[in-house]
Amino acid sequence: MSSITTLPVGRRGFLARLSAAGAAALLGAPTLLRAMPGKPIATTPDDPDAWIARLTGRDRTLLHSSERLLVALAGAHGILRDATHDYRVPERENSVAIAAHGPAIGGLFTDETWRRFALAERYAAGTGTTENPFLRPQSDAPPEATVPGLVARGVVFVVCNVAVRNLARRVAGDPERVDQVHRELTAGVVPGVVVVPNVFVAIAHAQQRGVSYIHLD
Repeated sequence: MSSITTLPVGRRGFLARLSAAGAAALLGAPTLLRAMPGKPIATTPDDPDAWIARLTGRDRTLLHSSERLLVALAGAHGILRDATHDYRVPERENSVAIAAHGPAIGGLFTDETWRRFALAERYAAGTGTTENPFLRPQSDAPPEATVPGLVARGVVFVVCNVAVRNLARRVAGDPERVDQVHRELTAGVVPGVVVVPNVFVAIAHAQQRGVSYIHLD
């Protein structure tokens, strides 16, 4: 996508809901990686948009999820699969990002964090669930549509720090513990997930740099 005109709109009203082209190839094939998974990228006041530079493909798409992360995972997988089969766009020429806030952030924490803060009960995954279901295949989605699987294929995950902070307030109970819990939650995101100061600003800046935008829920 060569360019997108970004207009000032409301929270859910970003207008650039364009179709994306992507491509599929074998899961985890090393020649297709465009962003190596690792520790969360530290965002600083100097460069909170560093993650956008990881979207280096000819086709660049940002999927925005606030409620149902699984829809975004399946959507990203569909882009990577169908563009290669139907549009003849190699996966190495495709960059996909998923931006999450609200309940959708629950699927971006490690199993350890999921257990420690009892996130299953907060995100309606079933009382007593000790594993984050979004880190493994689910029955109502393609088996490749998992957070680690998509990270390995170069999908960039962006989580809103405002939402993480709000979660910390709910988890901490005691206001004096909020900062500590927030640090622990931030450190407990899945390796490769980027914590940005504000997801709406991040989305707007990505659009300004020509990244297509699709709001899912």
